[in-house]
Amino acid sequence: MGNFSSFKSMFCLKPTLLLLLIFSASTNQLYAQENTKNWQLVKDENGIKVYTRILANSDYKEFRGVLDIETSLNDLLTFINNASRCPDWQHRCIKRLNLSDGYIYKLSDLPWPFSDRYTVMQSKTQFDQQQNIFTLWLKNIKREQLPKNILAQLPEEKNTVQMRYSDGYWQFTLNKASSIHITYQMLGDPARAFPAILADQGVINAAFITLSNLKKHFKSK
Repeated sequence: MGNFSSFKSMFCLKPTLLLLLIFSASTNQLYAQENTKNWQLVKDENGIKVYTRILANSDYKEFRGVLDIETSLNDLLTFINNASRCPDWQHRCIKRLNLSDGYIYKLSDLPWPFSDRYTVMQSKTQFDQQQNIFTLWLKNIKREQLPKNILAQLPEEKNTVQMRYSDGYWQFTLNKASSIHITYQMLGDPARAFPAILADQGVINAAFITLSNLKKHFKSK
């Protein structure tokens, strides 16, 4: 399978793209079963579907966006891990910094009068060989809980605010030839007073605009 060959080549030639390789099939099955519940389709346009759901432990909606594109896993990971390209395709991204030990800093623009929000996400990667599924897990770590070497790499907070949490994943299912099924799922809490109606519209845009830009980039290649 072409995409699997690309993955093996990338693992050998570009190890910095793979932050951690884990095999945990039984855990994934339990998570997958829980992860299929209570989703509502809120947008279906241009080959992109966006779902949201309400969770009991959150005031804000979780989103999931799905898309199929024609590319290789190697090219896809190279693009999404390019920090300088983040503002070109990720919704409201102002700046991204790839820190050491798999940490990622991302600053996002919020409309006036709200302060811009940032995350410091710890990333881990996982490849399920049986299912041909590559997953990039993301978890926002509170500033006060970060290792000292990561704190030293962060910009000053100034008038920005860290998200209370922002957790989820990118998942790439490798199909035949060069087709990849993409799932982008996140649950966030912007912290401080922030209207839920704005946040709920924001998560739809976060999924749809981000995936639209991703699709546009690979369609133009």
